[in-house]
Amino acid sequence: MTLLCSVVIISPAQTADIKVSYLYQHPEQTMRSADADVSNQYILLSNGTLSKFYSPKTEYIDSIESTPEGFESFNTFKRICYEKKQSHLIPRVDGSFYITKEFRKKRIRTYDVASGTRFKWDEPLTEVKWDIADSTKNILGYECVMAHTDFHGRKWTVWFAPEIPVCDGPWKLHGLPGLILEAVCDGSQYLFKADGIEYTDKAYYEVYSEKNWEPISGKEFWSLRRVSLENPSRNLHSNSNAIVFKGATYQKYLPKEIVDYIETDY
Repeated sequence: MTLLCSVVIISPAQTADIKVSYLYQHPEQTMRSADADVSNQYILLSNGTLSKFYSPKTEYIDSIESTPEGFESFNTFKRICYEKKQSHLIPRVDGSFYITKEFRKKRIRTYDVASGTRFKWDEPLTEVKWDIADSTKNILGYECVMAHTDFHGRKWTVWFAPEIPVCDGPWKLHGLPGLILEAVCDGSQYLFKADGIEYTDKAYYEVYSEKNWEPISGKEFWSLRRVSLENPSRNLHSNSNAIVFKGATYQKYLPKEIVDYIETDY
């Protein structure tokens, strides 16, 4: 069976100079785990002035659903798969967020989902204060240098490649004299690790259906996610199994003191 939905093509404004794939590891977003036991595959496209960090699987589905015809066709395909007990053939999202950076405008824009609603918000692309260490390690054949920073409420350790003169990196990380190929927060609950890199002239496309993402502030977004998680009416329908962590038992989810979202300064 073949998915007959066509991918919508948006005219690209620019092309990327470099394409890097990253493995993104993190805890369950339901906060039922304190370990980085979920993995998504993300891609960074960057040309030094503009970049996009995204999940190619999620973008593929968003492209299909960006038109009424595609949305209807995809729903029909899913229905047929379920009827034929072939749900494994349905493409699945692999990560919920997009991050775009516009270095000339000094702007980071985040697209993410909370309570079933798509949201977007802007924040200044400000200078990140890095402490560069004297430790190095080899990643994908590049000699990388260690650096540390406090960013969005977490302490991060990263390794960047001076040989690749792109002041960019996964997620919202940026500002070092070389591309960031690996990043991990204290406690290792969130980490990004490059597993492929190539120079490219791949077209840079905007996020599909960009106008349909509702404006919000970053603090409002993360607070909404946490409130939705802790909402008793929501929890009535959630998994009722207790969670045991270091000898203590919790219901429904783990508290902020044990595990929180990638940004904690909300």
